Amino acid sequence: MTLEPTTYRAPSGQEFLYWSREQLLKAWKEKSSLKVLADGCRLNAVTAVQIAGSGHLGTSLSSLDIMVAVRAFLDGDKFLTSSPSGAIFFSSKGHDAPAYYATMHLCGELKDEDLFTLRRLGGLPGHPETVTKGVPTNTGSLGMGISKAKGFIKAARLADPDSRQPLVVMLGDGELNEGQIWESMPGAVRDGFSELIAIVDGNKIQSDTWGESTLPLGDVRRRVEGAGWSYLEVEGNDPDQVLEALTQASSLDSPTFIYASTVKGSGVSWMEEFPADGEYYKFHSGAIAPELYDAAAKILVGSFTGDAGGEAAELEPSRPEFDSYHPRNRPESLLTHWEVMIGKFMDSHDSIVAFDGDLSFDTGTHLVRHQYPHRYVQAGIAEQDMVSMAGTLALSGHIPFVHSFATFLTMRATEQIFNNATEYSHIVYFGFLAGIVPSAPGFSHQAVTDVGIMSSIPGIRVFEPSCSEELAQVVEAALDYKGPSYVRIGGLGPAPAVTPPANPAALVQRRAGTDLAFVTSGPLLTLEALSAADLLAQEGIEAAVFSRPETTAEINPDDARRLAAMGQVIVCENHDPALANFHHISQALRAAGSPEPIRVGVDGVPANGQPQEVLVHHRFDAVSLASRARAGLDLPR
Repeated sequence: MTLEPTTYRAPSGQEFLYWSREQLLKAWKEKSSLKVLADGCRLNAVTAVQIAGSGHLGTSLSSLDIMVAVRAFLDGDKFLTSSPSGAIFFSSKGHDAPAYYATMHLCGELKDEDLFTLRRLGGLPGHPETVTKGVPTNTGSLGMGISKAKGFIKAARLADPDSRQPLVVMLGDGELNEGQIWESMPGAVRDGFSELIAIVDGNKIQSDTWGESTLPLGDVRRRVEGAGWSYLEVEGNDPDQVLEALTQASSLDSPTFIYASTVKGSGVSWMEEFPADGEYYKFHSGAIAPELYDAAAKILVGSFTGDAGGEAAELEPSRPEFDSYHPRNRPESLLTHWEVMIGKFMDSHDSIVAFDGDLSFDTGTHLVRHQYPHRYVQAGIAEQDMVSMAGTLALSGHIPFVHSFATFLTMRATEQIFNNATEYSHIVYFGFLAGIVPSAPGFSHQAVTDVGIMSSIPGIRVFEPSCSEELAQVVEAALDYKGPSYVRIGGLGPAPAVTPPANPAALVQRRAGTDLAFVTSGPLLTLEALSAADLLAQEGIEAAVFSRPETTAEINPDDARRLAAMGQVIVCENHDPALANFHHISQALRAAGSPEPIRVGVDGVPANGQPQEVLVHHRFDAVSLASRARAGLDLPR
């Protein structure tokens, strides 16, 4: 097939390759091959991630054959026409959003230029959201897929009792760790939802490593059939086999569960490789080096045009990029400090047991996994199980350090955290990626409700350190405290090192000033406030900057007097309204007869996109903070 890919020139001048929908339709007309279409979508998904600078490659590539086959099945004679069937298909796991969007583009639901807006403000969200026309439901918070599918089917039955239009939901095999998946299955049988088809992208690798090393699934067939579902197995990277299995499922009189065995990174040989004892799969998330993108693009172009046996097949980058036994390098942050610091705490405290929920590299526990294997628990994507297990370890005299992304830990396991608190358990919860940044994955990964949730737990202390010294201080405070603590760790930073006062609820002065004061917590807003103070200093306005690690404690009298002496106080909160810094500072200033502080914070669902554009949108950036300060002092903006 003689086709040349289309070139997209980014504003930076970089060039990327993709297939226009017109070219995809031409390929279908010439070859009528679902596999060729899937390979065309692979190039578009890889390019979308590369332009965005982030996204999930491995699972997008493993799932594309399934997605194309599902659309061919659901749309039938209307496949690739201007009027698709309207049947519902969505992916519960959400990580494969680049593949999902590439498939929507193939089917005419997105324009060519839409592909280049992945993870941009106002563009295609990092995980699918209903703000994108054609996306049925928000996904990315794992475990909800079958439950959501049942809701759609119930709605269709209410509208038309005879409705039996097939509905397909795709699950990740790692997602099968979540208990909600298994809770949702028996009801589908009871209610006779035979039109429900769940298909698993079984690529067998989770966030860091093999699923069997993370949380073994056991005999999936027996579990599924025990719930009353039909069970089929298929080679998931053969779209014709997938289509045949879907057709078979549509004739069965029960819901059907299809396990589609796939290869993570399918379509790019060196992304497919991962040794049996590997620990760090390198293509789970993130854009790749430019030379790797060029090599992958050439391979995928060759697959699409039929030249895969030629020059493209020989393209293989240098091997050090694929060292599966050592983690990849990453910028300095509180996370990189924590991955070393936790080992030191476990050295000096024999009672600490580290827990992780399939995020060992992203929460910094991957090193102590080897240092203290008998004091390390890999719970998999099963936050409720992890927290309850930690509870009884605490009752038995240990101190659990429980790690996950802040949004998953606090929202999914709130009841379990509350139950542990009623036992007055000594547990330290660590929530990572807290706040609006990283913002590109979307609001399912942006923790803005966590402070409100955790501050409502009886007896808990909530901490948000801004630098390594504050992090060490609050962990020491949590170890000394005999109840629950929550340490909120942002994804950027750290802020410049300081020596904090002994009390983590006290203000930590990071910059002196007399005209106004910024009060912050966490690295993101502390750094922006310091930059805002620099901007104001150029105009002769001296702004003090304080961080405050223990955000939910009352303000002590000395700090209240310091703030009352300021002309204006601006409290920066990287979360929704909660009983935290602004609440306590407002009460203290009101009691002192001082002006009401200004709150700069999130209020509702956060925007998602590239970090800087999201900061500007929420007025969290240094320029916006300086403007708010001028307004508070009644000065020209």
